[in-house]
Amino acid sequence: MAFMLKGKLGIPDSRYAAELDKRAAEAKFAPDMEAELRRVLPVERRSQLRWFNGMLFALAVWACLLSLDRGHEGMERLRLMLIALGCATLTWAAFSRVYQDIYLGVARWATIPIAIFGAFEIAHRIAGGQGEALAWLVRLQHRTVFHARTALRRAVQASLVVLASFAVALLVNGQTISQTVHTAGIATIIVGIVALAYFQQALRVRKAFLERGLIADLAARDGLTGLKNRRAFDEHLIRSWQQALRDRKTISVMFIDVDAFKKFNDRYGHKAGDIALQRIAGVVHSVAKRALDLAARYGGEELAVILYDVPREARSHWPKPCALRS
Repeated sequence: MAFMLKGKLGIPDSRYAAELDKRAAEAKFAPDMEAELRRVLPVERRSQLRWFNGMLFALAVWACLLSLDRGHEGMERLRLMLIALGCATLTWAAFSRVYQDIYLGVARWATIPIAIFGAFEIAHRIAGGQGEALAWLVRLQHRTVFHARTALRRAVQASLVVLASFAVALLVNGQTISQTVHTAGIATIIVGIVALAYFQQALRVRKAFLERGLIADLAARDGLTGLKNRRAFDEHLIRSWQQALRDRKTISVMFIDVDAFKKFNDRYGHKAGDIALQRIAGVVHSVAKRALDLAARYGGEELAVILYDVPREARSHWPKPCALRS
């Protein structure tokens, strides 16, 4: 494809190519791209989240039932009930009909309380001589980072909350400072390993997101000029028309037909004709600069542009329709 020669990927207006060009899969995306990732990822992970939250809820309920049978103290039962309530809320949100609208909001406030109460419960069991409870910290960290794995800062914050809560809980449960430092040090290593594994997975998720978007973008483009193809033009025209009706805005549609293009091809050859068409496409593409604008190759030597909400004074300065001479 001719337009692939520009830059690393060189696709004129592809946000996905721009992010891959600057190796943004290893960093935070532009705000609009981050917002798109946050919308897409929960949809893709819904089945996984259902199983994951459902299993955690079942484990929390089982722990509550065991606490009743063994006559545990009221504070421990309260912690287990709050953990079970948080897991139940997340499980309900994962199965809800309005999952995409509510899940992220629910997960933000439910994850941290579960992490805090879970850390206190693990510390209480370790102080009581159940050293194997430290293994539950892996599951707790796994669950905490799971909902923040596309955002490194959020994952680090969640991990620090788990560690701080765990250290405080050890002291509250009668552990000495040296015991707390020793156990919290082991916990830090565990949390660090889990966080590193999920960070690497997050990079793969982000890169795969960009690559899928780029493939879809390429499928909507003309191979010679790099402009959008006719199918993408038709779809964008319908969306723009509907949005213009909602917003009470105008849209402008321009069709450009390169005059005498066949004669130019016959005289100078198809390669020269392709180069001429690419240069014309570059000029046409420079007009469609905004997010809702679109430039396309409509067919052969026909090009088209959609411009959303162009001010009347700007339209008055447009040139009159004319033939593009070679």
